[in-house]
This record gives sequence, C-alpha cells and structure tokens, in this order.
Amino acid sequence: MTSIIVGGVLAYITYPLFKSLSKTRKSNTAALFVCVLVLCIILIPGFFFIKTLIQQSYVLFIVIKQKLALGLFQDCSNTFCNLLGDLAGNELFADHIQQSAGTITNYVVGKASDLVISLPRLLLNVFVVFFSMFYTLRDGPSLVRKTGEILSIRHEHYKQILKRFKEIMSGIINGYFFVALIQGVFGGIGFLIFGVQSPLFWGVAMAFLALIPYLGTGVIWGPAALILFLDGLFSNSNSLMLRGIGLFIYGLLLVSSLDNFLKPKLMSDKAKIHPAIMLVGLLGGMFFFGPVGLIVGPLVLSLTVVLLEIYFRK
Repeated sequence: MTSIIVGGVLAYITYPLFKSLSKTRKSNTAALFVCVLVLCIILIPGFFFIKTLIQQSYVLFIVIKQKLALGLFQDCSNTFCNLLGDLAGNELFADHIQQSAGTITNYVVGKASDLVISLPRLLLNVFVVFFSMFYTLRDGPSLVRKTGEILSIRHEHYKQILKRFKEIMSGIINGYFFVALIQGVFGGIGFLIFGVQSPLFWGVAMAFLALIPYLGTGVIWGPAALILFLDGLFSNSNSLMLRGIGLFIYGLLLVSSLDNFLKPKLMSDKAKIHPAIMLVGLLGGMFFFGPVGLIVGPLVLSLTVVLLEIYFRK
C-alpha cells in the first residue's frame, strides 16, 4: 500500500512533464520516459551520495584507529580524562568495553545481513512504485473522472473537491521539499561556521535525510557535534569543545526545530488550511499510518474539512 501511495505522489509531481510530453508522443511512451527519468534522478545521485558517504566514513575510521593506536588520553590532562584513564586500566571495565564492542559489531553485521536479505523485497517495492506511477500517469484523468461517476457527487462539488485536492497536495509537497532545502542550507552553513570538513556534502546529506521520516538532520549534526567536543576534550582544546557545544545548540535550535513550526506553516499557507489542522494531520498520520502518514494524514484531514464545508454550505 505504501509503495502504491508513493507511486501516486510521484505521478502527481511529474504529471505536468508527462502532459507536455504526451502532446508529441504516445501516452505509453511519455509515461515510460517520465518513470525512467525519475528512476535515474533518484538512483544516480543516490549512488554518488552513498559512495561519498562510504569514503567519508572510511576516513573517519582511519582517524579513530590512529587515535586509538596513539592513545586517546595522550595529550589529555583534565579531570575527566584522568578518570577515564583510570577506568581504562581496570580489567573489569576493559572486559566490559570489549563485550560492548563485540555486541555493536554483531549488531552491525546482523543489520547488514538483514539488508542483503531484504534486497528482493526492496526491488519489488521499487517495481510496485514505478508500476503504479506509470499507470497513474497514463490513466490518471480517466480514473479521476470515473471516480466522480462512481461516487455520484454533483459536478460542481466534485470540481471543488479536486481543486482543493490539488491545493492541499501542492502545499504538502512544496512544504516538505522547501523545508528540507532550508534545513540542508542551514546545516551546511553551521558546519562551515564551526569548522566541520565537507560542509557542502553534509548540507546536501542533511537536506536528503530531512525528507526521510524517523531520521532527519540530527543523524548528521549530532555525531559531528559529539566528535568535535570529544576531540577538544582529549586534546585539551577549549575552542574545539566550545565548537562542539555550539554546533549542538545550533543544530537543535536552527536546523531541527525548523521542521516543527515552519513545515505546518508553509503547508497550511499553500493549502489554505489552518496550521493546527495541518499539524494534527502530520502527527496523527505518523501515528496511524507510519512514514507514509506524513502525506496521507494531512491530506485526509484536510479533505475531510473540505467535505464538511460543502455539506454545511449545502
């Protein structure tokens, strides 16, 4: 069901392109071209993003390995480092650390195995997404017309519902993409201000992750702030510790918080729906439908308000 909804949303976004192409080509050819184009737009940047992410992770792994080889507490003389140094010399503490490391390693290996096992299901979901997208593009107008006939709604009311549907969908989609873009820009600027390497790449990564429910930008700026703070702690650098604290506060207040108040506001302005209704739709949609509820929730609740308006007006 989620894959079908995602395919329908992609079809709605790309329908203007399909409509322009269908003027000079057959509808089947135009729909297939749009689906292949969307697939390339998603896969090609995704491939380079994952490749760069692996390279950055490998560099981070090498740095951590070097620090472990040289000793984390070599240049550290504050009370916190002395306490950690004493604990590191304790056999029970060392055994606990080794067991924890083994548990984490097994967890990572298990997740990687689960990912490999779930690849056929992932490919099936991708096929369903583009299958539903293809037929929604090709047969969308006739499907909308037949739906109105089945529901037996008066033409002027059905026309009003379709108009509000377009406004609401535009508000939801524009709100998501615009807020994700703003979060990526603010995140990249924050990394540049506080001296984190590759701010442009991490800004793009944060914009991408801002579109994914349950992840968000904190997956990137949180560990970056922690690494800065620990690097300053172990090297007795107050400036690095302050930069880590500053990045954490910056990310919490100016990056992640945008998602809470700016997204409902932008969506409600574009969709001409009260921000409170849009916020309830977002939260309720996530609770009842999961990640796809971030689109379905506001849409269902907003259309319900429209139907009630038509009913009471009648």
